[in-house]
Amino acid sequence: MKIERIEKLATLLLILITVGALAIKPVHEISENPLGGAIIDKLLNAISYLILSVLIANYWKGFIYVGSKGVFQLLLLILILFSVLWSADMASSLTYIRGLIRIYFLAIYLAMRYSFKEQIRFIAFALGTTTILSIIFPLIPSFGGIHTTPELPGMWAGIFGHKNELGYMMAWSAGIFLHLALSESRFRWLRLTIFALSICLIILSRSTTSLMIVITMICLLPLYKLSTNNNYKLQIIAISFVLILLVSGLILIAGNAETIVGTSGKDLTLNGRTDLWEPVLKQILKRPLFGYGYAGFWTSPFASNTRLTYEWASNSHNGFLEIMLDVGIGGFLIFIIGFIRFFTMALYRVVLVAKKPEDYLPMQMLVIIIIVNISEARLLTPSWNWFMYLTTSLTLTMEYHRVRRRLLNLAQA
Repeated sequence: MKIERIEKLATLLLILITVGALAIKPVHEISENPLGGAIIDKLLNAISYLILSVLIANYWKGFIYVGSKGVFQLLLLILILFSVLWSADMASSLTYIRGLIRIYFLAIYLAMRYSFKEQIRFIAFALGTTTILSIIFPLIPSFGGIHTTPELPGMWAGIFGHKNELGYMMAWSAGIFLHLALSESRFRWLRLTIFALSICLIILSRSTTSLMIVITMICLLPLYKLSTNNNYKLQIIAISFVLILLVSGLILIAGNAETIVGTSGKDLTLNGRTDLWEPVLKQILKRPLFGYGYAGFWTSPFASNTRLTYEWASNSHNGFLEIMLDVGIGGFLIFIIGFIRFFTMALYRVVLVAKKPEDYLPMQMLVIIIIVNISEARLLTPSWNWFMYLTTSLTLTMEYHRVRRRLLNLAQA
């Protein structure tokens, strides 16, 4: 029992490190490093590798078994590892691959040792911690958790160093705490409080993308509830109604696009992002099959002309384009097949398994991933976004295999 408790504490520590709760960063214009300097990042990385090494040594058979079940995730990782051989910047590839491997191992471990419900409790604690810290630290005058530059005046960055990072993490926090609050009466007041605080931080960060994510998640909840209803006529009516609203909304947005984006301080190019995508596509077509190697493009001579025109670009600002830059169309197809499989399992959970709003979370995670990666490159990186995708995908895969094995045993009995 004592060993099990120590293991859970170690797991929680790993997730806190992954979410960024222990590397507290002031705004980027003050410093790129966390409080305590760059050595803090190195120390936290060393702790992560040490804990994961112990866990792998203790459960190596389980790691091999669970890792082999996530076929498309495994194929993508193998392609990434081999991409170092043709990388346009091998040093950069090797640097970022270490962090990605750590994310893979942590995802495999969680899928192996804990149910989805248990994982969400760990993750909620970590996100709740970052929410509280992101309120406290910006109130300390000497810390610098609020942007002061003319481009981002008064926008909160919390403990994440940039307002977009804060907004994005608070979208995850708001989504998870809302679903947990609606699923259980226990600690509901606390969960609703953290949900409300997460929304406040999104507003303070002025992250319109994050606010759109939360609004979309809230709007989808009634649809999920109706999809579990056995009255198929009601399902058809509900889906038709949602489609009509969606089409009407798109027509309304299309007709008033300039007014809508103008009120959010943006323009129709998403602050220059869509202009960047054209030269990125041209670069992809120059090496379409396997790309420029993992994290190998933006620091290579191939990116020099693009970086000269778009000085602010350190990535494609689109997760799907970034995958094609890294591992080509071949790697992108592997990702898409795995993504479709994730969607299928999440949809199965909504229609046939879901009893509480908490059970809709995998589908909601896909909503976050898609919306975020339209304007940000957060796929296939050592990031929270990729960690959540991998962990949930592997966990749903393991749940599917357990259910299938149980049905086979019942059939044979």
